[in-house]
Amino acid sequence: MERISTHQFIKLAAALVLGQSFLSAGSLSTMIAGRDGWIATFLGFLAGIPFILLALSISFRYPGKNFLQITEQVLGKWLGKIIGVIYILLTIRFGTLIVSQGVDMYTRTVLPIMSHYVIVLGILLIIIYLFYSGIEVLGRFSEVIYPIIFLSLIFIAIFIFPHFEHGELFPILADGLVPIIKVSVQVLTWPLGYILFLAGLLPFIPREKKEQKKMYKGVIRAVIIVSILSTLLVVVQISTFGPFEAARLTYGLLVLSNMVEVLNAISGVEVIFTLIWMGSIVLKSTALIFAGYWGIQTIFGIKGKIASIFLCLLYILIPIWLFRGSALVVSIWEMNQFIITPFVIVWLLILWGGDKWKRRKKAA
Repeated sequence: MERISTHQFIKLAAALVLGQSFLSAGSLSTMIAGRDGWIATFLGFLAGIPFILLALSISFRYPGKNFLQITEQVLGKWLGKIIGVIYILLTIRFGTLIVSQGVDMYTRTVLPIMSHYVIVLGILLIIIYLFYSGIEVLGRFSEVIYPIIFLSLIFIAIFIFPHFEHGELFPILADGLVPIIKVSVQVLTWPLGYILFLAGLLPFIPREKKEQKKMYKGVIRAVIIVSILSTLLVVVQISTFGPFEAARLTYGLLVLSNMVEVLNAISGVEVIFTLIWMGSIVLKSTALIFAGYWGIQTIFGIKGKIASIFLCLLYILIPIWLFRGSALVVSIWEMNQFIITPFVIVWLLILWGGDKWKRRKKAA
């Protein structure tokens, strides 16, 4: 069986928690929390840490099994199958939405007149290559692409500074705590979305006690770094556009990348940034296609080419017909907020409670 190293696991965690969230975080956070959106962004990401640690702690008690197998063992076969089917549908739907967002971003900036059929097929070729290369290759890809994405975002934050409008961040807490809490719950969906992938990845991670401690610490560090980076990007968008304009822009970061100038000589570098950020779309989409594949294997026992061909066809056909622009962003937000968040939280808590009850029953 393939394995990924602890270092690759941590890099994957950081890259997938960040995902494509940086593209729409400014708009979604300022839409409700206004100039306090940066506070909500920071708190929302941090709130995901306990859930990720809980998922890891449950999995370490059942080495070599994914979350669906653990669910069947703890909660029973039929309840496990029902949860598994929901899990498969979620990963497929969410993955195709992410691919569609990549197509939408690309057609807005790099190739506005090219048919989106061609762009979908181009992105899917990379995703399918990574998928058929295996989870170890995906881990190596994350080691390469995550630092590049991270540095590109820091680059924008630094070079957009001359465009800052001082005073846009104040007053703080002008609308109270309620909007911040609402947005924090929305932001929580991004780290919870990572758990969908983690649920299937578990058999491929190191099992040694020493490595488990490293993974705990590494995941905490990764989420904290991502939360700081995402908060910085929201601050940059509020300081540049103001809270009202930041809320109106679907992809405020793409506008920022178009405004970047280096030494008053180099401009128009948004194409480079778009190509780099496409790496995050590819990484997250591939992770979700892996999750769907593992789910089909576990629940239906379908392995090999049949399951992979079925998933690849869905990933090609669905993004072609999905909508674009702000409607797509809203659709991703609604799925995160109203489906993925409650599903992951309820699943984790029921599994944790069932595991505790079974252990007490055995001890008695």
